[in-house]
Amino acid sequence: MDQTANLALPFILPAQAQKHVTHNEALQALDALVQLSVLSRSLADPPGAPAEGDRYLVPAGATGAWAGRQDSIAAFQSGGWTLFAPRRGWLAWVGDEEALIAWSGAGWTAAGGEPLNPAELVGVNTTADAVNRLAVKSEAVLISHDDVTPGSGSVRIKLNKAAPEGTASLVLQTGWSGRAEWGLTGDDDLRLKVSADGDAWTEALRVDRESGETSVRGLRQARANGAPAGTILFTPGGDGAVSLYRTDSVSGQNPRTAVLASVSGDTLTLSEPVADTIFGHLMGGVSYARIWNVSRSPDGHSAWVRARPDASTLELISAASTAGWLPGDTIQLGDPLSVTPGRCITLDISPMLFAVFGTVFRQTGIVIRANIPAAAAGDGLGVSPTGIAGSFVSCAAAPSSAGVTMMACTEPSPVSNSNLVRLREQIAGTATTRLVSSIAVLA
Repeated sequence: MDQTANLALPFILPAQAQKHVTHNEALQALDALVQLSVLSRSLADPPGAPAEGDRYLVPAGATGAWAGRQDSIAAFQSGGWTLFAPRRGWLAWVGDEEALIAWSGAGWTAAGGEPLNPAELVGVNTTADAVNRLAVKSEAVLISHDDVTPGSGSVRIKLNKAAPEGTASLVLQTGWSGRAEWGLTGDDDLRLKVSADGDAWTEALRVDRESGETSVRGLRQARANGAPAGTILFTPGGDGAVSLYRTDSVSGQNPRTAVLASVSGDTLTLSEPVADTIFGHLMGGVSYARIWNVSRSPDGHSAWVRARPDASTLELISAASTAGWLPGDTIQLGDPLSVTPGRCITLDISPMLFAVFGTVFRQTGIVIRANIPAAAAGDGLGVSPTGIAGSFVSCAAAPSSAGVTMMACTEPSPVSNSNLVRLREQIAGTATTRLVSSIAVLA
């Protein structure tokens, strides 16, 4: 054996002449390879005026004295280039990259392996796991715009889910228990939910993904002395904009009935031209009125009218509500007493809320004006939040025939995010025009 196993340093052999040459050769190899620090690994042409001791890693396509020696260590010593073949596990510092690299036997790579991209788990001051693959414990986390590459000056955080029914959200916790969640939860509408215990959640806000319509629970609600306080929101407009209830046909007090000539999807055709006694044309786009098929089980077959296209036709908000309805059946405007006491017409005012405010919310009250222009003695209109005895407020009565009143709205509508309004006519014989219009709602 005439050289060392690892650095291939030459041994001084017995009776060797010029021992100093061998000794100096070994020292030069040590000087080149121990504490290996190269200037660069990207220079293909040997530099024209290197300094004694300069070292480089030879890249692919090198020329001159480095030709054909890719990945070797080139050291400038005693006026010439000496090239050394690296061995597995050797480390080198690359000065122009400020990087520590290692020879793997096949190439020079970042010391310690490839850069952490991708990394399966990353924990900062804590331990990541299979669920929380990125885990951080810190007083603050800073994510700034890129001013290095140099970037555009903007920054975005992206949460991506696979499908609409999934969740992409930000959850805020106290003691590892959720208190608020903001994001796309279960569909693609933006939602804000809150929780008192981390188990039961209440939706506080929703923004429709297509229209941008915003629904806010307890819209504009504040608290004064511990009690909810409503804000009065005026509903500007005239006939056809705020006409919650109106009929202009001669008829008696509610309940009123009509016979079906045909049923087709969401359209009911009446056997007589009495549609206006059920739903006035000025109510379209302002309110829905609940009707009942009293030929079926009177308290189980209801539908909501949204429009009166002509004197013999009514349009409903849903065709599904008329399943089992047949020509010859009798429909009724006015809830059965077994459903709502007090002989009430039940109205949903969500179309007006949406038209005026751009959103539907559970109004806590309403201010209305009412009129029976040709009222006879005893005629009147009353409104109620529930229909129970003692809850009615008179809004128009003979002899003045017109009036303004305010009432609470406490019962949620089954077909929208508004609260119901109930109306009762008190007509001694017959009357023509009867109207109830909104002046304002209480949020």
